[in-house]
Amino acid sequence: MERLIKRDFVSTRKRKTTITTRTTRREKKKKKLTPNSSSSLPDDLVLMIVARVPRSYYRTLSLVSKSFRSMVASPELYKFRSLLGLTESCLYVCLRIGFSSYKWYTLSSSKSIGGYVLAGVPIPDGGGGVGPGYSDIVAVGSDIYKIGVADKPSLWRWTSGVSILDCKSHTWRKAPSMPVELDELSARFLDGKIYVKGFFYQDGSWKSSLQVFNTNTQTWGLPCYGLDCDGITGEAFAFNSKQCRWDLVEQYPKRGHNIFSNYYREIDNLRCSVSKDGALTWFDTDETRWRDLKGLVGLPKLPSPLAGHGSYVKLKGYSGGKMMVFWNSNLSTHLFQSDTIYCAEIALERRNGDCWGKLEWYDSVLSVPMGTKFIKVLAVTL
Repeated sequence: MERLIKRDFVSTRKRKTTITTRTTRREKKKKKLTPNSSSSLPDDLVLMIVARVPRSYYRTLSLVSKSFRSMVASPELYKFRSLLGLTESCLYVCLRIGFSSYKWYTLSSSKSIGGYVLAGVPIPDGGGGVGPGYSDIVAVGSDIYKIGVADKPSLWRWTSGVSILDCKSHTWRKAPSMPVELDELSARFLDGKIYVKGFFYQDGSWKSSLQVFNTNTQTWGLPCYGLDCDGITGEAFAFNSKQCRWDLVEQYPKRGHNIFSNYYREIDNLRCSVSKDGALTWFDTDETRWRDLKGLVGLPKLPSPLAGHGSYVKLKGYSGGKMMVFWNSNLSTHLFQSDTIYCAEIALERRNGDCWGKLEWYDSVLSVPMGTKFIKVLAVTL
């Protein structure tokens, strides 16, 4: 009798365990079939949804998961954005920290402060350094061209190398080198071509050279020479490609800081600069003089380029006829102090022969070590 009872008890317990196990398996199977995450959606549909999100929010999306982090850096996402006509201008900021460390940032929207922040971009060092005078960088669509790349990061001298940064994947690739090594070079992009102007020393004087790179065919044209550069200040020259010569087209009032491209920017056919007093100015082509930008209320005084602070303030045009101004707040030389980078968003308007600016927002966007300098602010299409 005891054996029968024990046998029945064991049998009943086994049946209960079996029923419980089967029930648990059914529940797990149901959970797997429940479409409660983006992984259950087709990849193309997820890409189309993310492609409609403004590019400035991709930094936040990349923090959601590894899959989203890979998605916002995938070439397929940007193909969708291009097909949907949703490309937009994104600002890339290159900073030099110390003597040889270069960091890249993008201007991203921040919901917490209702403005912008500079978000770090993990770009490898394969492009080499960007030294003052021996190199320059320009934006071409979704790429950034670095003209005058040193063979070694510590080599501060004339170079002819060229590297291209793909801002979709944040990877470098090499491009054909310049035919001639140049010093004090400056590069500009116009109508599918990069124009590189620089100097070379010949017959006891410095002369200029113009080299043109076709971004569509990825080839360099024959370099053109001319224009003795000794003693030139405050003058604008245009290159005559038919006669291969430089012609004087404009002469600016000699205010020192306005003759260098580092201190002014062309924004919607309006040339803006920073005066010696740290105020924003614009160049009136009718009166051939620099005039103060009117209507700016609440904007702090900017660092003066004449005081050697040209690398501590940058101007850049942004979408919708706006100008973004970046500057350092602490210009002390104390090595153990920190610095803060500020940014201001200014809407520009031409009215009754004057140029007006409306300060829409300004705040701190990044904390950096003392001595950090701006290399370039570029507008990339993504």
